[in-house]
Amino acid sequence: IRINSQSGKGGVSYILKTNYGIEIPKNMQEALGYTVKSVSDHEHTELTADRIYEILLDKYVNNKEVFSIRDAEFVQSGGFLATVSITHNGKERIVKSNGNGRLDAVANALRQYFDIDYDISDYEEHALTKGSTSKAVTFVGIVYENKKYWGVGFDEDIIKASIDALVSALNQLEKLLFVEEKEERLNNILNIIQE
Repeated sequence: IRINSQSGKGGVSYILKTNYGIEIPKNMQEALGYTVKSVSDHEHTELTADRIYEILLDKYVNNKEVFSIRDAEFVQSGGFLATVSITHNGKERIVKSNGNGRLDAVANALRQYFDIDYDISDYEEHALTKGSTSKAVTFVGIVYENKKYWGVGFDEDIIKASIDALVSALNQLEKLLFVEEKEERLNNILNIIQE
């Protein structure tokens, strides 16, 4: 199957669903379609299903250009307290934050660490395979300064897939390229406040 710049957003979604079992959310289809079209126009070629999947992985799944999360642990007490290991500028920082759910607590930790204000506007998930060890795919859409960014996560653990999707979405924010690492002392004070 090949796609070119004339193929619509529905064509890209159809190819990913048919070949890889990935059902792109309706709200994400346009953004993905523009991304694929841009690559197709830049490369002056029709894109194969494998190339479209590679584009999805590069921009929306494996995007850890600015930071990544190595681990997140949770304590439930009314809400959730997340202890998040953020790797940024080659250094690892432990950030603690509260939230109504696990993803909300991690989102708050990232807001706190990077000092940015964004909203999670979309969240969808589905299984890629069937059975007790099935892999899940999660889609997270965020809004920052009136613009939407998408991330996708794959994992057997739905929480890890959700966190990975959030990380990929946030790594697309140009502002993060200019954020300096938070001073250790300030980070420790904020952690104590969260606890």
